[in-house]
Amino acid sequence: MRPKIWLGAILLALMPFLAAAQDQHELLVQELYVKSGLAKQIQDIPRSIQAGLDQPLLEAEQFPKPSPRVIALMKALAPEAFAPEKLKAVVLPELKTGLTTSDLQAALKWLDSPLGIKCTRLEEEASTPEAYPEIDKYAAQLKKSPPTPERLKIIQKLDAALKASQTSVEMALNLQVALLLAVNATLPKEQQQSPAEILDEIKQHRPEIESALQLESLVSLFYTYRSLTEAEINQYIKFATSSAGSKYQEVADAAVKKALIAGGIRWGEAIGEAMKQLEGQTEV
Repeated sequence: MRPKIWLGAILLALMPFLAAAQDQHELLVQELYVKSGLAKQIQDIPRSIQAGLDQPLLEAEQFPKPSPRVIALMKALAPEAFAPEKLKAVVLPELKTGLTTSDLQAALKWLDSPLGIKCTRLEEEASTPEAYPEIDKYAAQLKKSPPTPERLKIIQKLDAALKASQTSVEMALNLQVALLLAVNATLPKEQQQSPAEILDEIKQHRPEIESALQLESLVSLFYTYRSLTEAEINQYIKFATSSAGSKYQEVADAAVKKALIAGGIRWGEAIGEAMKQLEGQTEV
């Protein structure tokens, strides 16, 4: 019996240390969430969704463009479905389980550096809906005055290191899924598709969506990091391709993707309920 008693005593003695380690991990996750810019980017998602409703949806016969009344309804319901606190409730557990304490510490070391702070600020500024018109203007400037081959090469290297274009495509596709789930909920019941069918529809159109978005993503990278020197970009690439940097990016991207899909489902359900209440009223 003694070994069991000793084991129990050891576990009891270790409990404060285990709890402290758990608390430290939790605090590091919270710190990373803010310092990485995720908090700010997630805060802007509802407005980005609303802005996206003013853009053309995926061309498909199953999804005719909603009427202005329905679009207004969708915009009104987006902030609740994509409420930052709801998205955060999905993202934080993913960061907590996907990253070790040493992963978090290594990522925070970069984020706390002067260059890390600068890069995060630039990324936050470029991810707001207000930045979209500026990026469009910048794209027009690039056509008139293309970047040097050296600048193009290093931005492409940064793109590959951050998997920025790949992530942008995934994010845009997830937003498209969210929009189509919402549009789907506005259709008569007999015309509605299941979430799986909508995902299949997106999958069929993925190549054409990717080709358009990859170019947009590259322009966005030029705009976002336009003030960085070649040396600074190389330092960012070094972090992004490190074990901690690449793991952080992978976990964070997957977490945001999961949160957006959950938000899209909530949005579609809310719109479906709202549309039921409109039944019998003037045709929408």
